[in-house]
Amino acid sequence: MKDIILLGGGGHCKSVIDVIEQEAKFQIKGILDVAEKVGESVLDYPIVGTEDDLPRFIEGGAKVLVTVGQVKSSALRQRLFELVKLNKGTLATVVSPLAYVSKYAQVGEGGIIMHGAIVNAGATIGRNTIINSRTLIEHDAAVGDHCHIATGAIINGDCQIGNQVLIGSRSVLRQGVKICDSAIVGMGSLVLHDIKYTGTYFGNPVKERTQG
Repeated sequence: MKDIILLGGGGHCKSVIDVIEQEAKFQIKGILDVAEKVGESVLDYPIVGTEDDLPRFIEGGAKVLVTVGQVKSSALRQRLFELVKLNKGTLATVVSPLAYVSKYAQVGEGGIIMHGAIVNAGATIGRNTIINSRTLIEHDAAVGDHCHIATGAIINGDCQIGNQVLIGSRSVLRQGVKICDSAIVGMGSLVLHDIKYTGTYFGNPVKERTQG
């Protein structure tokens, strides 16, 4: 098995660890997090340092996976991804054996496909993107970089999702819908038409949430 180091030791990291163990392709060498957590453990895997220690693990040949979650902004996940690239590290791509990914689909570097997810023929998943548990990505759909498609979401055929997008749990996108960069679609929403402007959208069908 190849060595892997994880970046981020929160709740999402626990779910990722379980997927990595089930896939059985990588041996987890440890977790990097903030300094005050060094010495603690996540599911019996030690937090061995901070992001400042990343270069020595990369030099030692370990692959890297960003295991910070993405509830609203993708900024932290994206920064850590770019930190790995800056240090000439190799990002792992992890696919649960309990998921189905068509041989005709593509998954970008640093991506994770979690338990029960389905990625059908012709679909493309961008870099550093989370396809969470029991999500459906239908044929010819495209999901951009640094996205989180949350638990149980349904992305129907030919949908086009931009970069840094969050699609909330159990949301449904109608076939062919396009979502612009950095949009947030709230939990349980129904998207029937294109979302052309960055914002936060909720409802059945969705409406943009107004501020104030």
